[in-house]
Amino acid sequence: MGNSIRTEHSFFESLIFPPTPAVRIAHHVCFWIGFIVLHFAYSLPTLSNVVADPRFTLVGVIYFLKFIPNYYFCVALYNFLSRYLKGFLLGLAVFFGTILSLHTFNTLIFMFVDMTYGLETMPERFRLIGGLHLKLLRLEDPLTWTVLAYDLSELELLLFTASVKVGLYAARQTILRQKLQTEALGMELKVLKTQINPHFVFNVLNAAYAKILPISEEAAEYLQKSSEIIRFALYEANEEFIKLEKEMAYLNQYVQLESIRNTHRCKVSLVQEGSILQSHEIPTLLLITLVENAFKHGVHASRHPSFVDIKIFIHPDKLECNIINSVPQRSAEAQPAPEQATGLGLANLKKRLEIYYPNRYHFETIAKDQTFKVILSMPLTAA
Repeated sequence: MGNSIRTEHSFFESLIFPPTPAVRIAHHVCFWIGFIVLHFAYSLPTLSNVVADPRFTLVGVIYFLKFIPNYYFCVALYNFLSRYLKGFLLGLAVFFGTILSLHTFNTLIFMFVDMTYGLETMPERFRLIGGLHLKLLRLEDPLTWTVLAYDLSELELLLFTASVKVGLYAARQTILRQKLQTEALGMELKVLKTQINPHFVFNVLNAAYAKILPISEEAAEYLQKSSEIIRFALYEANEEFIKLEKEMAYLNQYVQLESIRNTHRCKVSLVQEGSILQSHEIPTLLLITLVENAFKHGVHASRHPSFVDIKIFIHPDKLECNIINSVPQRSAEAQPAPEQATGLGLANLKKRLEIYYPNRYHFETIAKDQTFKVILSMPLTAA
């Protein structure tokens, strides 16, 4: 079993997880072609007396084409507003933004038709609605505001496309969660197959600690911290989420252990700011994955002096983590490929964040000649 979450299996999954950007674009193009053809065909019976005129066919296609930019504008509006608003306020803002967008696109369409062919040459219903859109909205004339009712009625067409998007998103999240759970179960089985009785391990470590303590307190301390890390991995890291307080305790133990191990050639700094609340939870082993990556690729990969600088800022509802570490100097030929630079550990971490906090986290890596930096910002609650 690999370390990454596989997403290529069935035909259904290939629809949910487009293998390439080109395929994803093709999906969108096919959907919109079907959408326009379906709705244009639906309107044909009401235009039977003018359908032979190519002008009306062109106007009809353009009319339904407006839903494409309209839809993507609304998606962009939602993604932008979701950074600042939540819940009811977010829904209300997107609703009014969508109505305003519909009204704007409708007005532009009718203006184009009026300047190109003249509204008076259009069917009666089209001419009536177009005339209302071309009038300025005036508070003293309630009739001009009735045009918003028409814009509101067209909202159902956008709701159809939005429901397809939500359905695909829900299916995608379900598949990803199932794969994550399967991966976790597989790893647990692998551990169980190779696991020695924990009580035996701790008894051996305690006996070794008692033997080493009179000889070297430093070595005994190192062994004790190793024992605590093993205990955490066996008993505390089995759930998807963990209290931030426990994760930080484990992180501190790990950093202290690495500091002792590399005391002569590595400068390690761990700074924590802010108070941890009882409600603060994060995905298990999330922070330790980042720190392990810094030591693995920055300290253990070099025999020269190195450093790891860890800063964790805890806010009431958000955690920010900045980790920067030195990287060994390599020749141009020995430089890893860009897609391999961060390794599977960080790639899987990003997948976990996307599953637990879609559109609610920020994860960035910055690789330079002599340093590697990771920037993480995420909510401090369970998904």
